[in-house]
Amino acid sequence: MRLIQPKQTQGRKEAGNTIIEFGLVMVFLVPMFAGAFTIGLALAKGIQVSNVARDAVVLAVRSTEDPQSGLDLSTTQNQRIIVKAANGLGMASDASFDPSATGNAAVILSRVVMVGPTECSLGVVPAPAGVPATTPWSAGNCPNFGSYAFEYRIVIGNGTRWSSTFGSPPSADLQTAAQCGTPVPANCVGSITAKNIATNAAVKAPNFPTATGMTLAPSVYALVSEMYADVSFLNFFNILSNPTVIYARSIS
Repeated sequence: MRLIQPKQTQGRKEAGNTIIEFGLVMVFLVPMFAGAFTIGLALAKGIQVSNVARDAVVLAVRSTEDPQSGLDLSTTQNQRIIVKAANGLGMASDASFDPSATGNAAVILSRVVMVGPTECSLGVVPAPAGVPATTPWSAGNCPNFGSYAFEYRIVIGNGTRWSSTFGSPPSADLQTAAQCGTPVPANCVGSITAKNIATNAAVKAPNFPTATGMTLAPSVYALVSEMYADVSFLNFFNILSNPTVIYARSIS
């Protein structure tokens, strides 16, 4: 019987050592698990942001190519399609998926054109004498000729926090529903008049080719969707940068 007591004491000591060792190991394992969990969730949100940006540009293409499709993205009911795809990113203001102007995400839709003869003919009216019959269009008779310019801009979500990587046309130059008339034509809200496209330097997008890596031919336009999402709520133990903002862009 006397031989049993030392074994019990040794067992208690081993149990105590095990608890201490477990505690020491968990000091390192918990942050590692939290980091893996955080990065995994951030990657999943990154994929979602990319998908939303792609879906938005697909809708923009459909809206532009088929104005009768009813996909005017300036209207709340159509913006809900994008907001619903961004579910979980803090873009909705209510259960109906109306976009929130103070939320954690934004989608910026733009149409940029290389101003060429077509834009000058539409925007410089009446045309200067001899243009374009005997004199070609140039920056002398069409100020924005040969420059990239915005034709359209719609922001869905928190547009006060983020802006496009290649610039923003002045809000005063974007058509409103009141300016578009009644009934409001499809894609009129958010558009820029032909005159401004051809002559207003404020609507130029000079860093478009640098920001996107694209070069457009004269009178050719590109549709671009950009999405920002603040996912700082995932940042356990400050694993990620603060704030943690994901950005994605899709171009057509």
